[in-house]
Amino acid sequence: MSLSEYPKEAALKDGREIILRPLANGDFDKLMAFFTALPAEDRMFLRHDVADPEVVGRWIEQMDYDRVIPLVSQDRDRIVANGTLHMSTHGWAAHVGAIRLMIARTHRRVGLGTLLLHELVGLAEQRGLEKLQAAIIEDDASSLRLLGKLGFKAQAVLPGLAKDLKGVVHNLVILISEVSDVERILEDWIRDATQPAFRVPDEGAS
Repeated sequence: MSLSEYPKEAALKDGREIILRPLANGDFDKLMAFFTALPAEDRMFLRHDVADPEVVGRWIEQMDYDRVIPLVSQDRDRIVANGTLHMSTHGWAAHVGAIRLMIARTHRRVGLGTLLLHELVGLAEQRGLEKLQAAIIEDDASSLRLLGKLGFKAQAVLPGLAKDLKGVVHNLVILISEVSDVERILEDWIRDATQPAFRVPDEGAS
């Protein structure tokens, strides 16, 4: 799986069709609209203040697909999900990647998260990564449950290492999984659900 295969179209479980594609230089307004529409509680445990235009602007201006691959899901002209694969280009962690994901509430529980995760894990495999790492605030129970279902196991708890957007201190949990294990589990999830049909969009689709 490589970036040359995008954009892709997929059908969600409720029949809606979305496009999966890499983030582009002209996506600032769409990405800001996506992030600012997220409820405050959804943004609470994120590493950065994604409602800050300077933060989002820097991400787009400094895009480097060798270090971070950002994928978005677009429904008509609106971004409804954002996922990123973070990598080290050299050194002792060059075989380890990290995936981060955020889905609009209007597009949850319809298979979009599974599809986007599957794409990111496929890209991790294509880049030769062997392990995936996640750093999650201990109070983020829903994320910890999802990662557990994907085969991630907690390797360490770092007391008081994280602060949320309100400045409250939290413990940080470090979880690790094999790329191959996550890929296998996601394949099973997709196979057990209604199989979305990927296809290359018609020329001129946005």
